[in-house]
Amino acid sequence: MNNEAAFTAMATRGKRFCTKLQAACLALAVLVGLLLSNTVIAFSQETAAGVQDGEARRASVAYDGMLEVSDEETVLLLKFDGKPDYRLFFMDRPDRLVVEFNEITLGFDPEFASKNGGLVKQLRFGSITSDRSRLVVALAAAAEIRRQALEADPETGRYNLRLALGGIEQALFSQRVAEQQALLGSSGEAVVKGGRVRSGPKREGYFTIVLDPGHGGIDGGAAGRTTKIAEKEVTLAVSRLLGPMLEKAGRFHVSSTRDDDVFVSLRERQAVARRENADLMISLHADALRQTYVRGATIYTLADRASDALAQQVADSENLADVVAGLAAPEESDVVTDILADLTLRETTHFSRAFSLMLVRKMRDRVNLINNPQRAASFAVLKNAEVPSVLLELGYLSNSDDEHLMADPRWQSKVAGIVSEAVAEFFSGRQPRSTGN
Repeated sequence: MNNEAAFTAMATRGKRFCTKLQAACLALAVLVGLLLSNTVIAFSQETAAGVQDGEARRASVAYDGMLEVSDEETVLLLKFDGKPDYRLFFMDRPDRLVVEFNEITLGFDPEFASKNGGLVKQLRFGSITSDRSRLVVALAAAAEIRRQALEADPETGRYNLRLALGGIEQALFSQRVAEQQALLGSSGEAVVKGGRVRSGPKREGYFTIVLDPGHGGIDGGAAGRTTKIAEKEVTLAVSRLLGPMLEKAGRFHVSSTRDDDVFVSLRERQAVARRENADLMISLHADALRQTYVRGATIYTLADRASDALAQQVADSENLADVVAGLAAPEESDVVTDILADLTLRETTHFSRAFSLMLVRKMRDRVNLINNPQRAASFAVLKNAEVPSVLLELGYLSNSDDEHLMADPRWQSKVAGIVSEAVAEFFSGRQPRSTGN
């Protein structure tokens, strides 16, 4: 059934069940469907049906996925133990298909993420908030959904979602994405901030420290080759240890951009630090490099130009965190827009570099450090003109020695203690800023 016929049938059924207001809303959906039939927008037929029949929903599990490739099309087959609530949309720069679910646990076998072929270059899946999850399909070329079908097994109550992708011209794909975003907004605007964030009013007489455990949810970051530990797990573990240590170490009020395994956008991470009026933000990471021999902790600060090729490589990787989650590509424009902001940024950058030097001094001879451990690059998460910030690479999961250390809870506690010492010593003798009344 083509898009126009599907939407027309949907409207006809809806008249028998909807109130006048609901019918009006459904008519609007029909109009949108007619205007944009055969375009990049592909709403879930199941979601519309749920409005009509008033079915009670229950949380479902996506328990299996398959990829079928032929010369004509590439088919994604997703299997659920119940009726899924989902929506589909495309993104460009880079080209992606996003399947977003409500109240569904993505229990795909990890091997599913390694599947590729045809129009599918890479698959990623995971949570973006406590009740929403995504499958992000990185496309090998511009594509459209030629067929979609949600098929029910009446005996088991299970459902299969079949999405057939076909190739189209890049110019047409970009045009359809622009039409989609003009109607619905960008994906990044649609995503709710990811977390149960520890936050509160700035406390008089206290320094506010924001901890930013990198990655989370659908964005696992790097992964160890032997232990299989994910970067998001390492950073969250160290952050959870570091927070209480700081609160015991002195006059520190600690907030976190995330306290559990949820996705938080780069923009939201910056916003948390600004809302908290933070005196310092420490972003924790454990990246992977092409150079597997490189190991040791590294402390990065913000700079327009990377201090070296390695710093640029790490920044390029970290700045794509939103793209991994199916959000809009990061903006190219600089956040500094006037002279006053530029002067403020210079001051905070000087403060950030001073703290990075203190942290290096504390870590030296106690944990492994990379050669020239103080480095700089244009990290999006550090672009807060008002908040001094550093990005601490705890080590590199691409190196087997670093990987085994970072997977060890004793090492995690040791590093958290060292960072706590550095923060306490750095702020000793300073006076907290007054909040004013």
